[in-house]
Amino acid sequence: MSEKSPGALLSEHLGLVEAPVDRVRTVVLNVPTGELSGPDVPVVLGSARTVTVSGGPATFTADAGTPIVIDVDREAGWVQAHGEWWWCVRLQVEPHPDGALVRRSAYNRATGAAGRLVPYTVGRGHRRQGHAALLGLLDDLGSRLGCDTRLLPE
Repeated sequence: MSEKSPGALLSEHLGLVEAPVDRVRTVVLNVPTGELSGPDVPVVLGSARTVTVSGGPATFTADAGTPIVIDVDREAGWVQAHGEWWWCVRLQVEPHPDGALVRRSAYNRATGAAGRLVPYTVGRGHRRQGHAALLGLLDDLGSRLGCDTRLLPE
């Protein structure tokens, strides 16, 4: 795996989880296989869906109505999901003096003329949706790990 950006950055949001980085990575980077729903769904996909996940250990395929590819780089501390022709969401977990920094980044994978149009068409709502998704993830991580979480300034 590579830490190389999967495309042009559309939005990025930061949160803090007041738990050791290893504990946070265990939850965020976990990608179980099989038919999954609720809290068993990989957190990079969100729990509000039922998915079938196969593959591993570094690249998985998820079917949630549309095919999604999930890549995990445990050494670098990130997991990303990409699908359709244009989007990728990466969750990066990094050390922070107060616990673990969780970085949620949305990327535009499209190239050429289509890539230049994404921020004005299908990618318009990514800043707002990314903010809401990170809030939901922080709430989920706080519940799972029994710790405080908070958004950080961008």
